[in-house]
Amino acid sequence: MTDNESIEETKSQDDDASKDNPEDATAEKSELTWEEKYNDAYDALLRAKAEVENIKKRSEKEISNAYKFSTEGIFLDLIPIFESLDIAVSQDTNNTNKENLIEGNKLLKNMFDSLLDKNSLQVIDPIGEKFDPNLHQAIKTVKNDSKENNTIDEVLQKGYKLVDRVIKPALVVVIKNT
Repeated sequence: MTDNESIEETKSQDDDASKDNPEDATAEKSELTWEEKYNDAYDALLRAKAEVENIKKRSEKEISNAYKFSTEGIFLDLIPIFESLDIAVSQDTNNTNKENLIEGNKLLKNMFDSLLDKNSLQVIDPIGEKFDPNLHQAIKTVKNDSKENNTIDEVLQKGYKLVDRVIKPALVVVIKNT
């Protein structure tokens, strides 16, 4: 008997055995099914893990870009003010009169006020108000019997709030009559 003939005979005997015992054939098929299911689940797990990593990298990049370019809007608003100031400085001082200078300064101040309002920056100018340590920083105290105690007598420097957060307290002189 040749090798090929013995192989074929062995195959036919295995086929006959599986025909005789259908449970063995079903068990073999279910084993493959479970193995296939395992491979599919493992493949899906690897794909999900890769997707999570991609989302993480994409989110980090977006956060980084948001941080880098967060001031872009403010700078776009500042550029016209800077350009106007640059033009004013480059003007010939011999041909500039006092009225034009004052008018240009008022225009620049209005542009800055507009910029502050647009970006929710509020000026703290508390003259005559009660002293609030959350908004004001007392630099000195003075006695003045004609005014109420803990009242702000003078503002040395205005303060600023961004939305509801104080970013620079107003520097003030407070009345202390005790």
